[in-house]
Amino acid sequence: MSQMEPELGLGIVQRIEKRSVEIYFPSAACSRLYARATAPLQRVEFQQGDMLQTHAGKRFKVISVALQNNLYYYHAAEGDFPENEVSTHASYSTPQRRLLSGSLDDQQEFILRYRSLMLRQEAVKSDARGFLGGRIDLLPHQLYVAHATTSLHLPRVLLSDETGLGKTIEACLIIHRLILSERITRVLILVPSALIHQWFIELFRRFNLFFQIFDDDFCRQITEKESTLNPFCETQLGICSIEFLIEQDKWHQAAVAAGWDLLIIDEAHHLLEGSPEYDLVRALCRASAGLLLLTATPEQLGRRHHFARLQLLDPSRYHNFELFEQEEDQYLRISALVEKLVADSPLNIDDTNLLISSLPHQFASGQEQWDGVSDWDENRRRLIVQELVDRFGAGRSVFRNTRAALGGFPQRQVDIVALTGDDLSLTKMKHEFFNTSTDQHASTLYHYDDDPRLLWLVEFLRSRQKVLLLCSSLLKVQAIAAALRKRIKIEIALFHENQTLIQRDRFAAWFAQSGGAQILLCSEIGSEGRNFQFAQHLVLYDLPLNPELLEQRIGRLDRIGQKGDITIHVPFLVNSEYEVLVRWYHEGLDAFRQNVPGAFEIYRQLGEQVLACTRGENRQVRLSTLLQSTREIRAEIEESLEKGKDRLLQINSFHQETASRLLRSIQTAEAKAGLQKFMLDVFDHYGINWQPLSERTFQLDTVALTDPHFPLPLMKQEEFIVTFDRRVAIIHEDYEFLTWDHPMVIGVLELVLGSDNGNCTVVVWPDKEHSTDILLETVFVLECIAPKSLPVNRFLPPQVLRVIVDQSGK
Repeated sequence: MSQMEPELGLGIVQRIEKRSVEIYFPSAACSRLYARATAPLQRVEFQQGDMLQTHAGKRFKVISVALQNNLYYYHAAEGDFPENEVSTHASYSTPQRRLLSGSLDDQQEFILRYRSLMLRQEAVKSDARGFLGGRIDLLPHQLYVAHATTSLHLPRVLLSDETGLGKTIEACLIIHRLILSERITRVLILVPSALIHQWFIELFRRFNLFFQIFDDDFCRQITEKESTLNPFCETQLGICSIEFLIEQDKWHQAAVAAGWDLLIIDEAHHLLEGSPEYDLVRALCRASAGLLLLTATPEQLGRRHHFARLQLLDPSRYHNFELFEQEEDQYLRISALVEKLVADSPLNIDDTNLLISSLPHQFASGQEQWDGVSDWDENRRRLIVQELVDRFGAGRSVFRNTRAALGGFPQRQVDIVALTGDDLSLTKMKHEFFNTSTDQHASTLYHYDDDPRLLWLVEFLRSRQKVLLLCSSLLKVQAIAAALRKRIKIEIALFHENQTLIQRDRFAAWFAQSGGAQILLCSEIGSEGRNFQFAQHLVLYDLPLNPELLEQRIGRLDRIGQKGDITIHVPFLVNSEYEVLVRWYHEGLDAFRQNVPGAFEIYRQLGEQVLACTRGENRQVRLSTLLQSTREIRAEIEESLEKGKDRLLQINSFHQETASRLLRSIQTAEAKAGLQKFMLDVFDHYGINWQPLSERTFQLDTVALTDPHFPLPLMKQEEFIVTFDRRVAIIHEDYEFLTWDHPMVIGVLELVLGSDNGNCTVVVWPDKEHSTDILLETVFVLECIAPKSLPVNRFLPPQVLRVIVDQSGK
């Protein structure tokens, strides 16, 4: 029996090695590996009079106990039963034995144990469990996505909120909640190599989740000890770059063989059907029960590749691309029907026929079922709407929130900087544009000493504003930095693909500091995943041809956490090829001011025309025609998406009432003073000195800590600061944010409840009137023992029962 986790029931010894022992707990369908020297295990020996039952359900009463060949045998009227035949659901209670033997605890330990039981009961059954611990602002759309995803039995979804709306936070919330509810234990996160450290820091700093970074050094270190070991089985939580697994087939096979409860793929739009990356991820998807794909631009490379990614989520549903396209063609009719149901509007005969044909199993009796449609309650309509969303389109497989639907975001200001240049400048610009549009940077050297854009940038930097500059290549970054250093004395940080991950992180951190670099020069590698929302000025030194890549660039500043309006500066030479792109984005798409719905479809239709406008004669005439066509196509696509697919996605992606209810639950839990009072009492009990810094923030000193097993936070000194206030925790990232989800709080409950301390005491009642009375107080915990993969506590949380009887049994 585990003293730390008695709720697992009785265990069976599976394997004993030199330093470890493995115990299997059949009732909870899980195993635990313990160090032999410190295993918190107690051998169970039942006594005369105990009522037991076998695995087959046969009940018997123990008459006597005998030890034969190191195995207990229980003699009963029905026969003799060895201990390995006793049901693992049997109860082994120690308080009664401690009371009869006189092994008593101090009453304060008893009170602390009882409070721990009650508070754990409250925390486990709370709807806010798993959502409290994140050091984040509580944004309704993020909470809803995480809630909806974790409510699924098998989460396999695509998170595709627009750039800057917090997909990473949504994924972290999902991971955090599933781990805390013990529905998952093994998680692998696959990201581009440039984002490994960012994910690691976000998980640790915001959610107290420590992930191992899988790289060649770690894997070799593990296998050097024993070649048969799988390094991906050495830890439960890991982050790995896709590039690493592609380059090392040995580790690719090991990652697949390890098996996972949840797999997360960031920047999933890079997964092209038939590519090595796609084949790698597909193999891992088959080895994982759950799957999260993250991308802000799911259709960046076309509908076919988007369908291929949906196949990773659910190959049974997304098995035929032609059928998928046919479903999309029905979006307009279904969306109009859904709108009526949501608005509680009456349905006409066409609506009725469409609904019956779409959901025949719901309306088996046909037309006569509609006599009472006006009497449908809200739940009935919501269920019908949800089933329509499920059946047509991506349903619950895809979440996509947009700025337009949510509202309340900072504005984008656009600064179109038209510059003049001589013939030599225009010739250089022509060659640069050709290299950029054909991706031939490697063979090009750039010189920007006298470039009009560089001269404008020098003057702009004299304003001392922090500036993020994005361009398409490493060579451009180096050339811009060299030219700037010749003309102005400022601190310049670089961010490009030739730097190591640590170098990039250091330069990004330097740029973030108030007294750090004034400008960060980024190649295209900085346009994905990295967040620089502390700056408000973005300079686009050149422009990509794909509008979705442009939105990725702008999203580095225009994202959640941005406190002010941002200004997008677009310097270009009049009569250059870049003027065509600037005017197409600004006057045709309005892409600088807002996200463009259906951007890839517009690019697919007009991309060649845009390039054609940069070549040959009559550029201005052809450009005017292009701008007019662009505005018309954008209007058509916007209307189609608003009425069709995007409306269905919007319904699935956010439900205000559900989000508000969850937000209230979190705020209510945080407003209660119970956790703070409990933890301060715990600190006193274990010798931790605390001093208040404010009403909900305290300085802790652990120099006099009485228990070496007390669960102190990782990487903390003898003195550190804790706070129970979310706003303070967000401002001060070095403070520990204590909630019911924090590892120290969870560890305290395990420390108190995982031992016998406090489960038995005797006290004298000071009331002389009842001085001869003897009262027996018993505390029972009713728990449903089930496999951890089943969220049983969500429906049957542990229940604490307190019973008091006197000597007469009343």
